[in-house]
Amino acid sequence: MRKYIFAFIITVFSTMQLFSQSIQGVILNKENNNPIQNANISIVNSTQGTVSNTDGIFSINYSEKEIFTLLVSYIGFESSLLKLSSENAQKELIIKLQPTTIQLNKSIVVTATKNKLVSHKIPEAVSVLTEEELKINAPRSMAEALIGVPGVWMQKTNHGGGSPFLRGLTGNQTLLLVDGIRLNNAAFRYGPNQYFNTIDVFSVSQVEVIRGKGSVLYGSDALGGVINVVTKTPEFFTGKPRLKGRGRIKFMNKEMEKTGGGELEFQSQNFAISGNVNYKNFGDLYAGGELGYERPSGYNETGTNFKTKLRLADNWLFTSAFNYLIQNDVGRYDQIAQRGYETYKFYPQIHRLFYSKIEYFGDSSFFKKINFTVSNQLSDETRVTQKQESTTLNTENDVVKNYGFVLDILSDFTKKWSAVSGLEFYSDLINSSKIETNTDTGDQTKKRGLYPDNSKMKNFAVFSQHTVKFEKINLQLGGRFNANQINSVDVEFGEVTLKPQSIVGNFSFQYLPNKSDNFIFSVNTAFRAPNINDISSFGLFDYGIEIPSTNLSPEKTLTFEGGYKKLTDRFSFSIFAFNTRLKDQIVRVKTDYNGEDFIDGEQVYTKENLTKSNIFGIEAESGIKLNSQFSLINSITWLYGKDIENDEPMRRIPPLNGKLALRYSKSRLFAETELLFATKQDRLSGGDIDDHRIPDGGTPGWSIVNLKTGYSWDKISLHTSLQNIFNQAYRIHGSGVDGFGRSIWMSLFFEIE
Repeated sequence: MRKYIFAFIITVFSTMQLFSQSIQGVILNKENNNPIQNANISIVNSTQGTVSNTDGIFSINYSEKEIFTLLVSYIGFESSLLKLSSENAQKELIIKLQPTTIQLNKSIVVTATKNKLVSHKIPEAVSVLTEEELKINAPRSMAEALIGVPGVWMQKTNHGGGSPFLRGLTGNQTLLLVDGIRLNNAAFRYGPNQYFNTIDVFSVSQVEVIRGKGSVLYGSDALGGVINVVTKTPEFFTGKPRLKGRGRIKFMNKEMEKTGGGELEFQSQNFAISGNVNYKNFGDLYAGGELGYERPSGYNETGTNFKTKLRLADNWLFTSAFNYLIQNDVGRYDQIAQRGYETYKFYPQIHRLFYSKIEYFGDSSFFKKINFTVSNQLSDETRVTQKQESTTLNTENDVVKNYGFVLDILSDFTKKWSAVSGLEFYSDLINSSKIETNTDTGDQTKKRGLYPDNSKMKNFAVFSQHTVKFEKINLQLGGRFNANQINSVDVEFGEVTLKPQSIVGNFSFQYLPNKSDNFIFSVNTAFRAPNINDISSFGLFDYGIEIPSTNLSPEKTLTFEGGYKKLTDRFSFSIFAFNTRLKDQIVRVKTDYNGEDFIDGEQVYTKENLTKSNIFGIEAESGIKLNSQFSLINSITWLYGKDIENDEPMRRIPPLNGKLALRYSKSRLFAETELLFATKQDRLSGGDIDDHRIPDGGTPGWSIVNLKTGYSWDKISLHTSLQNIFNQAYRIHGSGVDGFGRSIWMSLFFEIE
């Protein structure tokens, strides 16, 4: 009976008419006037949306409005924003999209303002990884997807992990989001970690990187900035309901990758649903030069993702999503090769996210749009370790259960004054355990986990950010109040309850003398509340063993930033210079445990709010369209970090690094030659010197050349890449594994309708 009821509901919502008028039109390729199939067409700040058919034709319904904006987008083409009146909307529209080989400053982003805006027009330093680039690069993981993205330094502790650095900060000092929902939880570690790799790269449509800002809208941890991973969303279709299928397979030589996945999507006028399943088998990494295989570093991964969109009325939209990913046998090669471990792996590593979102699109100035999102998230991590010549096998398990809701209200008080305001609540519960197994006798002993079992952390916040536009000047002002409560009951170290509070704000000044130029000055503050990992961690880290800390307060930053963006038909450029001042930094300091400086040969550390630091930096990127086929794309990032308290360099500051690429694109053919480089990093802190992942004297500089090509038919596209052509041995600073040696991969995408 239930399946018949469900089928009836789908049929009703698929066919019911919610709107009295429609816009008719066709989407064409501007260069050759060929129709573009499956282009996305939507009315901004509304529930209305559709895709074009095989002839590029579309029909989209709309409610009575005097003026509205039509957004048209398709992979590999510049997005188009068209302002329409109810009068000219009655005409047949011919919309021509320009193929693009560079997307710099032209992307539609939502993270910076929680609204759809062109990246050129906002006051933030933004990097965007588009769906086209994901298709071209066919990244193995989310970590590798961001390698080469301007302003991002992607460290890899292990082949199954990856930690993005924004402005010299990483781990729990950089905020990660999935569809605007916090991935960071109460167990996020300081420094490099593997959590970013628990996002299924097959589910991603775009990645938005906001550098140096985001604490007002998104809260704790955004000291370095915010990375929002936007997952794929099924599209409505105003024609006859249809079912589509997509698939992808990828192979990499030297047995380094065998992956595949399939997706189904059902589209109708008011109901759409998509789902995919994929499997990935990664072999051990084969490094450059004479390094060869680094074992063990391979692992396998299975992911599944579902998303549903339901139009409830002409101004109500419901979205629900489920993401699940499990990784098995994820080895820490560095611990085995350099730290004397027989076994060190994550087995398994699981991330699960479920959320539902209601969106209301109104006509009042105060309630222009309302988003209400509820989410449930689970992170399940098991670490299996055993030192060489030891009979003790340790199995540690940490499960973080997270519940949250976010309410966003977008307002247009006047034509020149807009705002986003809201409430936020998240609650984390950690279950932690450890079992020691004697491998000779099989006897097992239960021990305290990395954290006290049933530790809790709650977060509540209110925020508001306002934008006022004048003729050539835009002003942005925002503020946030954040309150946290942390409770941990430890049999050995006692009960700890902390209630840290923070108030942060931002201010931006934009001068836009014309459509091409954007001059920016901004100042903002940010914070990171101490979490369960800070106050109650009792276990090993990369160069010692940590015991709990019971009296910590939030870390804080103050950032001054100046920038310039330039956007023309043939040239795009941006440059930002900044100074971030950190205070009350939570750092590890040497201490003792029961009067002893060492436990099992490991130095004992604890955390304290001790350090003040400064980070200076310059980030620049440009794209030049040399002619209709060739484009030159480059970026460079320079950082200088100093620990003022200890008069030494900051930990893990990336070296000067960048990218230079020559891209060819014509019709169905694509090719790119890419140079990635980094200089030597020998400005080392005491922690860097103690870090086994960093060679004595620092990490050598390197440069590698990659070649990428691709060809597309109507329903099939084939991409291939020759990586590290000259087989250079290299390591990204701070990583526990080396970079790929000379290797080749090939991926095949296909669609079925």
